[in-house]
Amino acid sequence: MTLIQLEHVRHAHRSGSFSGAARACGVTQAALSNSIAKLEEELGERIFSRTTKSVRLSPFGETLIAHIDQILSGRDALLGAARERSVPTMTVIGHSPLFPSTVLAKIVGSIRDAGFGAEIRLVEENLADLLQRLGEHTLDIALIPDADYGPSFRSTPVWREPLYFVPRRSRAPLKAPVALASVASDTFVMVPDRCGLARATLGLFDEAGLSMHAYAGEAMGYHVLQEWAALDLGSAILPQSRMTDGTGAVPLLLSTGEPARLTYCVVWHKQYERGKQLATLLRPHRAT
Repeated sequence: MTLIQLEHVRHAHRSGSFSGAARACGVTQAALSNSIAKLEEELGERIFSRTTKSVRLSPFGETLIAHIDQILSGRDALLGAARERSVPTMTVIGHSPLFPSTVLAKIVGSIRDAGFGAEIRLVEENLADLLQRLGEHTLDIALIPDADYGPSFRSTPVWREPLYFVPRRSRAPLKAPVALASVASDTFVMVPDRCGLARATLGLFDEAGLSMHAYAGEAMGYHVLQEWAALDLGSAILPQSRMTDGTGAVPLLLSTGEPARLTYCVVWHKQYERGKQLATLLRPHRAT
């Protein structure tokens, strides 16, 4: 039994679905389902009653959930008290590989100028690892694309940048910004849901009520997407800071005519006061 398994149970109970819990925990649905299944095997009974539409606690799960909440609350309180009692000598900032380096430099400068510790340490990791470290209080803050990361975390926007449509090679050249609805029938090359780009891209389509047709393969990272578009495997969507010249890319528009944008947030654990202080410090960088 691990604390991570208990976190997965709590999020599944609160969201009513494994897919929602997986998004909140920053893991795949298969990984979360497997985690809970192993815990059920260890305990000898089903924690959840599953249907095709939702999951709910079984009678056995109902007897456990209060104890699970108590254990996780105790963990959070213990870690928070230990960190708050110690004199900070270091500020640890986690960030997604997608976060723009120019904005990161400004944020690091602001934290350094404010004297938050004698040393600043940067950690670049995928979303799941960053969220886990925030929960363990081994990160002060994380800089990641905006999403619903669950009730254990707080966030505030710090930067927004335009999203661009990168047409596949066989598509007719575009000379002006293009609406998402007009290109939604394309096949799109995608990356795994690790840095936040896949989640943001799927969110654009969901909010517009559109279906997305994804290429069967997945690129290892966002830097490959333009190459794959040039190979005519599919079109792509990328933030402006991750674009290179000569792609024929154009700005992407929403149905309202407004530019589509990727929002980045500073995220911290709700019980970690130092994270809240750093987020307050970064308000001058808040996205507009």
